[in-house]
Amino acid sequence: MKKLTLIPFSLLLSCACPNMHGGTDVSVSNGKTTGTTVYVSFGADSAITAGDWSFCSGSGLNCNFELAANTTKPLPNPEGQYLNATFSFDDPVGCGVTKAEVNVNNPSWYDILDVSLVDGYSNKVEISATPTGESATNLGPPNGQTGNEEIFGVFPYGCDICVERQSPPCGIPTGKVGCKAGTQYDPDPPCQYQGPNKGGGGLSVDVTLMP
Repeated sequence: MKKLTLIPFSLLLSCACPNMHGGTDVSVSNGKTTGTTVYVSFGADSAITAGDWSFCSGSGLNCNFELAANTTKPLPNPEGQYLNATFSFDDPVGCGVTKAEVNVNNPSWYDILDVSLVDGYSNKVEISATPTGESATNLGPPNGQTGNEEIFGVFPYGCDICVERQSPPCGIPTGKVGCKAGTQYDPDPPCQYQGPNKGGGGLSVDVTLMP
């Protein structure tokens, strides 16, 4: 009888195991008529980091690269490894900057995406999520710093729990004006998109700087 090998849960979380759904692909696009700098800040648990992308200048958990006008850059991840990364355009991830938050191919959860104005607003960013064989769902883009209460997939300005500025960063005052309706765990409309498969995969994601 063939022995069953059990993989410890702690190893499974960081495992570079093949994704049964093929892995989620991610690309970054510049929809403007001028070039931009794309800044990437990786999560500490991301299997993909700056060292995996030779085109991205930096090291460890932070890097950046140039993206010409009206071009798209596929981000290499041939083995469908876990990618936990935040993208911004023109300025590094930080206060006053629009962020695109991408968490895909997590072996223990679903693909999760959002456009975040929690730290502030700098430009219009859209994320498109396209399940295999289905139509795309668009997250954002925001209208600007304000007026985003009804936009799917966007955390409004300073709204750290989606429906309220409970403990906002960057000196933003607390309050609910401009946040989503509903409750923290049932906002209307949602601030995040969840992919179709646990463990990720079966999805194509594009993060776009809009004109």
